[in-house]
Amino acid sequence: MKKFLKEIFSGTELVGTMNLITGIIMSLLWSYFALQWWSVAFGFLSVFFLIEAIWHYILTDYLRYIHKDRQKK
Repeated sequence: MKKFLKEIFSGTELVGTMNLITGIIMSLLWSYFALQWWSVAFGFLSVFFLIEAIWHYILTDYLRYIHKDRQKK
């Protein structure tokens, strides 16, 4: 069980980090091509990936909180 929970934490953190990096790259692309009409797609994708990164970090913290609470009992 301990190994399983460790894999969950590292997996969600890894996905969150990848989403954060992708969101930052998309934001930079959006700002570079700001005068082009199709750059709006980069803007939407950057917002999506940044929200997903925040969600994964919140999920990881929540799972850690539950795990610590269960260890105390």
